[in-house]
Amino acid sequence: AVIVDTNHSNSNKKYEQQVRIAKEVLHSRMVDPELHKLVKGFMIESYIEGGNQKCSPEVEHVYGKSITDPCLSFEDTKTLLLEMIDLLD
Repeated sequence: AVIVDTNHSNSNKKYEQQVRIAKEVLHSRMVDPELHKLVKGFMIESYIEGGNQKCSPEVEHVYGKSITDPCLSFEDTKTLLLEMIDLLD
């Protein structure tokens, strides 16, 4: 069994691509019985605000924005999850 990491190398560190990757893998899983058995879930990097920010005393920080890897915003994550549910119905 595998959990697909939709960020990092799969997205070339372009966090917005997580949406496309999740949908493509979900579609592939639905049409291929082997993938259906193999793929058990997704790891989606998400936080309150989209993107990321540097952790530096010289910069005013945005509450709810990652200081590590770039993430989908809460709203984008919510939309993606609802779309994934629709694909499964």
